[in-house]
Amino acid sequence: MDNAQLFGIAIFLGAVLLLLLIAFIKTNVVICRPNEIVIISGRQRKGPDGQKIGYRVLRGGRGFKWPFIESVSRLSLNTRTIKVSLNKVLCAGMIPVEIEGRANIKLAGRTEEGMENAIERFLGKSEDNIDKTAQQVIEGNLRGIMAGFSPEAANTQRIDVMKSTTKQSREELRQLGIVLDSFQILSITDDHGHLEAIGRKRNAEVIRDARIAEARADAEARQVAAEQNQLGRNAEIESELKIIQRENSLSVTRSQLLEKENKAEQKALIASDIARTEEKIKLEDLRVELSGKKQEAETIIPAKARQQAMELEAKGKSSSILEDGKATAEAVEMMLKQWQGGEAHDLFMIRMLPDLFDKATRVIADNLHIEKLTILDGADGGEGMPNYVKNLTNSVVVLMEQMKNATGIDLSNLAKGEGKQTIELPKEKR
Repeated sequence: MDNAQLFGIAIFLGAVLLLLLIAFIKTNVVICRPNEIVIISGRQRKGPDGQKIGYRVLRGGRGFKWPFIESVSRLSLNTRTIKVSLNKVLCAGMIPVEIEGRANIKLAGRTEEGMENAIERFLGKSEDNIDKTAQQVIEGNLRGIMAGFSPEAANTQRIDVMKSTTKQSREELRQLGIVLDSFQILSITDDHGHLEAIGRKRNAEVIRDARIAEARADAEARQVAAEQNQLGRNAEIESELKIIQRENSLSVTRSQLLEKENKAEQKALIASDIARTEEKIKLEDLRVELSGKKQEAETIIPAKARQQAMELEAKGKSSSILEDGKATAEAVEMMLKQWQGGEAHDLFMIRMLPDLFDKATRVIADNLHIEKLTILDGADGGEGMPNYVKNLTNSVVVLMEQMKNATGIDLSNLAKGEGKQTIELPKEKR
């Protein structure tokens, strides 16, 4: 190749390189318009506070991004108008109203406005999402502020409501990275006729004030005429008043005299009632005393007499019982002496035998009932009756043995006059 061809190839390659360089620069140079911010992310850098962050921000001008390493995102800083429409906002007094308003917002484009918060929260989000977030914050603050105003106060002090809402909402939106430029309330209405009633009340008050002013003017005119009439009437009233005062004085004097007379009559009546009452009391005392004496004569004295008679009778009975006991003791002691001396021993036993046998045989008679007795002779003949008598004799002997075992008294020895027993009475019976 000659020099001309080499020179042409060099120019061609240079042109290609120049075009590639221009395309590279155009592709990787980022230009930021005034109404936006550009976020270049992908490489870490140190922030103003010394912390590492993974992005850098362009606000106006241009910058360069490294291909395949960094990416570019944009956030619009244009102002947007959002509509604020609230239904059933409860005011003071629990009165619901409807509020229509609008607000102008945009994303923060400076650090002091909360730009980092806007990047962290809304990068890649749609404008509708940003508008909805701002709308909710403004509506929440507006509801809270309206709770302290009545419907009529909110209308008359609408500027104060807007300032308070703007101040509170602006601070909360700054934390989100949103700037609230302005907020306006377009209308405050209610479906229950409260504001309309207040308007009618104000109109009625204006009409009332006008009527009052008119009535006052009319009253003042009438007052002047009345004052003139009053001057003439006062003289008549004064004369009539003096007459009435004299008549009242006369009535008072009559009343006082009548009162004194009535008091004297009442005192006399009361004294008479008191005297009668005292006489009645004395008479009742005499009746009570007489009744007591009569009761004593009819009941107490006879009762005392009966008591004394019963005491005497009881003493007589006790004396008789005591004498009987003494006589009985003396008789028993005499019988004991005779028994121990053997003088009445046989006679006493003879007198006791019928009773003893009667008691012994009564037990047999009560328990053994014999309706018919048949005596049969034996085979040898003529021994039935002797055997029967023998059995009776044996029964008597057995009975005497049983009485000896039961009482300790041997009736057979007593009948023979042997075995005299000595019996002593207790000391208290002697």
